[in-house]
Amino acid sequence: MTTTLVVGATGMTGRPLVEQLLCENHKVRVVVRSSLKLSAKVLENPNTTVIEASVLDLTDEEMAEHVKDCDAVVSCLGHVMDFNGMFGEPKKLCTDATRRLCDAIEKNSPRKPTKFILMNTVGVLNPDLEEKRTWFERQLLTLLRHTLPPHTDNETAAEHLHQNVGKENKHIEWCSVRPDSLIDAEVSPYEIKESPSTGILTGRPTTRSNVAHFMTELIENAELWSTWKFRMPVIMNSE
Repeated sequence: MTTTLVVGATGMTGRPLVEQLLCENHKVRVVVRSSLKLSAKVLENPNTTVIEASVLDLTDEEMAEHVKDCDAVVSCLGHVMDFNGMFGEPKKLCTDATRRLCDAIEKNSPRKPTKFILMNTVGVLNPDLEEKRTWFERQLLTLLRHTLPPHTDNETAAEHLHQNVGKENKHIEWCSVRPDSLIDAEVSPYEIKESPSTGILTGRPTTRSNVAHFMTELIENAELWSTWKFRMPVIMNSE
């Protein structure tokens, strides 16, 4: 039975991810600030372990214990899109959580690599590819980088996996999933591409449940993981 740790488990994408993992008979550890935000179905499932804490408040020792023996660690963390969420603390939520979770995995020196999946955004460029952006999009991304902390946080979280964890790590294999424009709906047909096929302001809707489904498949399907590990796939609903 696969064991997965999910941070951001009560978020709009974290919730369907946890539910889908439990439906597939995974053992799921969730780090949440309040268990009251979890559904009764999740709380009553014997495969659920609830860790009630703010992820960045955990000590290094606690973090290492929580990721111990996990086959996968998934970060669905994100910033609330209001003024405090965008400009208040912690400004580096995704980056600091990614760094500390990866450090915890390495501290445990697992016998086989742990899968680390980061939910990111299509607005973050893949440094391994020359992704095409219009002049306007390049200027917009530069503006966001200097004025909107959540965008910078998404960039530096992905950068940590790409540059610091790297592709030769003995203990961590990673994938940074880049959804296009997120919406709420049930699981439906979707596409996975290496790079964005639409503009930043003309994105194709992506169901949060589809993002959760793809991440569940990455954990379960060895062939799919082999295809996308150390990469930054873009997910969007099928036309």
